[in-house]
Amino acid sequence: MKLSTAFAAVALSAAAALPAMAAPNLLINGGFESTVLANGSWANVGSVAGWSWLAGPGTGFEVRNNVEGVAQEGRNFIELDTNGNTTIGQYLDNLGAGSELDLSFWYAPRRNVAASSNGIQVFWNGVLLDSTITGLGTNQDVWSQHQYRVTAQAGRNLLSFASVGTSDSLGGNLDNVSLNRVPEPGSLALTAAALAGAFLLPRRLRRAAQERRAKALASTLGR
Repeated sequence: MKLSTAFAAVALSAAAALPAMAAPNLLINGGFESTVLANGSWANVGSVAGWSWLAGPGTGFEVRNNVEGVAQEGRNFIELDTNGNTTIGQYLDNLGAGSELDLSFWYAPRRNVAASSNGIQVFWNGVLLDSTITGLGTNQDVWSQHQYRVTAQAGRNLLSFASVGTSDSLGGNLDNVSLNRVPEPGSLALTAAALAGAFLLPRRLRRAAQERRAKALASTLGR
């Protein structure tokens, strides 16, 4: 493989990775960290920054800090079945109709709780994205990441989560929710071109310096 081809391949690989790292989270409070809680405490809330109660029978959801589990990221995580199964959601405006988005979140079954009580479901604009996510809780936290590609509709969009296990105040945990724009192919190409230029520039400078030295030597020998 030619050196320039190798540099181009590296540039393309780096360009593919950069947008994923740099893309901002479109959600407000995706880690549920806005609620200040002392270590070992929890709160039953009807809403927090970005997220609102949508449906019951539960009247709220639990934000926890190191209670019946440890957050996947940060300090806080939530459980949707606090005094009954609950649905929460976040509305998003101005995403642009047809825009593709990457959705990611982390789920863990509540410790020592049956799978029949740990179920949650995820919806995008009211459409169920997957079968019920659940698991048998052990004496440790078992967080798993779930990822989906969704498409924005015109106007307002809604991401929502619902607890769907036995409505008994014991349910699955949710944390670290993110929604990121999928970069357009054109932006990737521009990034790759810029990186390739950055990789190749030192080589070009060395070549130009070599050519100048060769000309100077030829001029000296020709005298």
